[in-house]
Amino acid sequence: MEKIDCTGVILAGGCNSRFPGTNKAFHKVGTDTMLARIHTLFSMIFKEVILVVNDPTLFLDIDALVVTDIDPSQCALAGLHAGLFHASCDWSYVTACDVPFVSEKIIRYLFMQKSPGKQIIIPRTWEGLEPLSALYHKACLPRIETTLAKKVFMVKKFYKPERVKQIPPQILESLDPDLRFKFNVNTPADLETARRMEQVAEPGHGQGQNEDVQQQDI
Repeated sequence: MEKIDCTGVILAGGCNSRFPGTNKAFHKVGTDTMLARIHTLFSMIFKEVILVVNDPTLFLDIDALVVTDIDPSQCALAGLHAGLFHASCDWSYVTACDVPFVSEKIIRYLFMQKSPGKQIIIPRTWEGLEPLSALYHKACLPRIETTLAKKVFMVKKFYKPERVKQIPPQILESLDPDLRFKFNVNTPADLETARRMEQVAEPGHGQGQNEDVQQQDI
């Protein structure tokens, strides 16, 4: 299938506060690490893949543009900013490194929903918006920079409602019935749950939502 004219951005710079020890991006779900699962899918879908990290030396074997935050805030919004800043495409799909079931179907559907005046295409599940499983346009950069300068770190705080297109849960469920795309691994218990989910995974399931990039900052 043809690649999307879009950058895939993986945020892998979280502090692992609830997952001490090895960077959780390197923990396996199935036969591959969470990072490898996402990177493999993104490499097939997108024309460009960017990895936003704290320590680039840990990711030397990844075939992607590896960058670090420009803003020193060490939050998800700073990671999003770095990804958009370095992206060569106008649109970027942004996810975190701890989402082992990113969904190609949902990504392609979101990309098809681009429309004039909209700068964010975002899934809305029954729990709310999913900022780290969303499409962002480069035009978001000035508002993100203004928000960071104000020391406001919650991703959704830079949104302007008129620039946001929400994809409702009913549509998401038609593409990913169990909404697995948004399952993220914040704790060792979550990792075990993901491994059990993988054991019963249907062919074609991928990965997608949010990192230990501090839940409160999303």
